[in-house]
Amino acid sequence: MLISVVSPDLSHNCLGRAYVLAQLIEQNYDVEIVGPKLKGTVWEPIKDEYEYKGVETGSRVYQFPFAVPSLLDRISGDLVYVSKPRTTSYGLGLLATIGRDRPLILDIDDWETGFSYRHGRLETVLKGVPRLASMNSYYYKRFLEALSGVADARSVSNHFLQDRFSGTLVPHAKDTEKLDPSRFEKSAVRNDLDLPAEEFLVMFVGTPQPYKGVHNLAKAVTEIGRDDVQTVIVGAHDSEYVDKVRRLGGDSIIIRGMQPFDKIPKWIAAADAIAIPQENSPATWGQMPSKVFDAMAMGKPVIASDVSDLPIVLEGCGRIIKPGDVGELRESILALYNDPELCEELGTKARQRCVKKYSYNALAPVVEELVSTAYISA
Repeated sequence: MLISVVSPDLSHNCLGRAYVLAQLIEQNYDVEIVGPKLKGTVWEPIKDEYEYKGVETGSRVYQFPFAVPSLLDRISGDLVYVSKPRTTSYGLGLLATIGRDRPLILDIDDWETGFSYRHGRLETVLKGVPRLASMNSYYYKRFLEALSGVADARSVSNHFLQDRFSGTLVPHAKDTEKLDPSRFEKSAVRNDLDLPAEEFLVMFVGTPQPYKGVHNLAKAVTEIGRDDVQTVIVGAHDSEYVDKVRRLGGDSIIIRGMQPFDKIPKWIAAADAIAIPQENSPATWGQMPSKVFDAMAMGKPVIASDVSDLPIVLEGCGRIIKPGDVGELRESILALYNDPELCEELGTKARQRCVKKYSYNALAPVVEELVSTAYISA
């Protein structure tokens, strides 16, 4: 059986979730990834992982509808599995399945309207009207979230979304064979990546955004005031926010750009600890950072905010702090810095937990059952 995974944008980091779904699906079925390329290219970190079936278009109402026939022609699966309740994915999936004998599964890995609310609900509602020119703007997402029950089945990435939309829980799975700390030696990796050899490196891996609290990490390390404790940001892009983080970090921060997926294990291997200092906001309530599972698979101690499922995932194998509490973040970093045995213990437990609960081997059967049930029931 061939399954079509539909991404809302092959050019954006949202392709990452579609990629994970495809990786889980292909353990049992044939798979293809289809979607618009809203910026004309495939997202750099995984551009060579699949032969993506994309169409170059834009998200505006005078652009995307004209690409729909070409996109529908590329969706050739016996079942359609769409990523995110957006017009450019779920809307496309509805058109591809309604009136046809093939089921539709909707995956929700973020609370889409919650991202819009990060600037305030009133502002979002008022500014949403002129933004209707974009097919993926607030009111379209809100409408499609309301239609989530039309899908034959749903999967979600965390408990907040499960409570809101129901569905099968499918966390961000990881290939724990590729993400294996035994494949790397820290000093050699640091030398290859041109990172300091002896310093205690606290790393953030991902796209820096205000709601991810990267500025608080920069502040915390700066306040420690030790030359041998540094922040490393991996995955940065040019933005005012990144410039702000760079200013806050001063001499204690190292910032590197986006990296291919296959290089992420090497970067994490170079770290002493991983920080995921999420803010407490509608943008994070329904979001589960994928990079926490990368860190766990690589046997690294993780410091994370008490947001979404992070306390559940890191139970007994990580340090949980209050969102936005720079002082608590600083003290957690120092606790790991001062206790190498604690770092090793937390990292070992995190690796074991990831292999057991969040690996491809652990979650592929969950997706296989979801797909087979939806197919038989349709």
